[in-house]
Amino acid sequence: MIVDQKDQKRPLSHYLFHAEAAKRISDVLVKGLSLVNSYFIISSLSVFYFGFYQLILSFISILRSLSVKFFDGLVTLDMRRYFNVRRPDLAKRLFQENAYFKIGIGVVMTTMVFLGADMIAKFYGEDVSTLIKWAGILLLVNSIQSLTGIFLQSVVSFSQQSLSVVREFLKLALIIFFLLTGQFSILNVIIAHVVGETAATVLFTVFVFFKKYQQAFQGIKAASDKLMIPMVKTHGPRLFVIFGLKEILQDATPWLVKFFVSTEAVALYALAVNLTAFIQDFMPLAGIKPILALKADNKEELRFIFARSVKYTLWLGIIFMIGGILLVPPILTSIFPKYAPAVPVFIAMAFSLPLYGVVKVIHVTLASLREFKILAMRLVNEAAILFVGSAILLPAIGVIGIGLVYLIRLIERTWFLYSQLVKRYPDFKIKILRLFRIDATDRKFFAQILKRARI
Repeated sequence: MIVDQKDQKRPLSHYLFHAEAAKRISDVLVKGLSLVNSYFIISSLSVFYFGFYQLILSFISILRSLSVKFFDGLVTLDMRRYFNVRRPDLAKRLFQENAYFKIGIGVVMTTMVFLGADMIAKFYGEDVSTLIKWAGILLLVNSIQSLTGIFLQSVVSFSQQSLSVVREFLKLALIIFFLLTGQFSILNVIIAHVVGETAATVLFTVFVFFKKYQQAFQGIKAASDKLMIPMVKTHGPRLFVIFGLKEILQDATPWLVKFFVSTEAVALYALAVNLTAFIQDFMPLAGIKPILALKADNKEELRFIFARSVKYTLWLGIIFMIGGILLVPPILTSIFPKYAPAVPVFIAMAFSLPLYGVVKVIHVTLASLREFKILAMRLVNEAAILFVGSAILLPAIGVIGIGLVYLIRLIERTWFLYSQLVKRYPDFKIKILRLFRIDATDRKFFAQILKRARI
């Protein structure tokens, strides 16, 4: 756990390795459990109800995007900066102010969803009131998860990985219980999701977060300065666009698919995008955000980490794309033949894999440099691509159109963010040939990673 500059004694490969080791160990368990959960849910629900389940989760995600996660990135970065300059009292103050804000918003949003569920059900035309009330609990749970995530990233701890393991295990236990007792339904799937998420969050907060919080702030009195309100006044509008609109664009997609095609098409889209995300999750990006935050005030080191990260994520993305296109379609159609129409959607999305890690690195670099205006500007083009592209392609070629929209959005995002980054910081420009050349630095880095992997 890195709190002060005196703790930064090891090479970056050490922190990167530990970030990825923590992620990979948990990933083995999480992916195994989530695959079993997904198998039971997809095979037991009809295509319609699986799509319906995704729409409910999407609705809650949109509300969460409008309330809970606005300032996560900036609060994390500022807390890290305060630790870097040995002002943990300011870091504690900012965290506490953000905690009051998040918990308050979470309570308000959960209450509003609960009270408005019947009205929403009438508007939608389905008996979804109970489903929405259960799912609304996630707004408060996600507020707590967001707080723990902010703190752990600011102290460069990777303990958050264990939360997903506990969540998926509890969810699987409940799903198996409902299957064995003959009570499996879309309502009980949502109950399993909510109960698993809630119980895991409580356990993680009590046994992990509180312990690390005490370690970081032991004997530290929070500063009296008001930090949250000035930050909101300065960066609020831009952050609303960046984090709010970004999540809304992502979570609104299932509703666009439903509007232009059908609820069954939502299920096909959800499966394709989840498979793509499953592959993306193997990309070693767990340590990038905290490491770049750690070096946010050292432009030369930041530039070096940026260039190498782009190079390595591009290589891995190409490998993942080839492997995904060759392996996923036959596996998918053999296990879930009724979801065969999702294959072309997945293939369209898989072509974006080489750019996925690259654009993540560019995005985090811009955030570390506090270039929030650039991050906000890119969403204008993406909104146009999503809504116009969906309106044209979905009616014309069906659900495969959303796969093409997904690909086009990522291409445009990569081009726009990179061009703006090098325009603002010319030293960050990368020569194309260097991306495909192995040099002495690459060999040294790989040797360090292999050495640590053997320990």
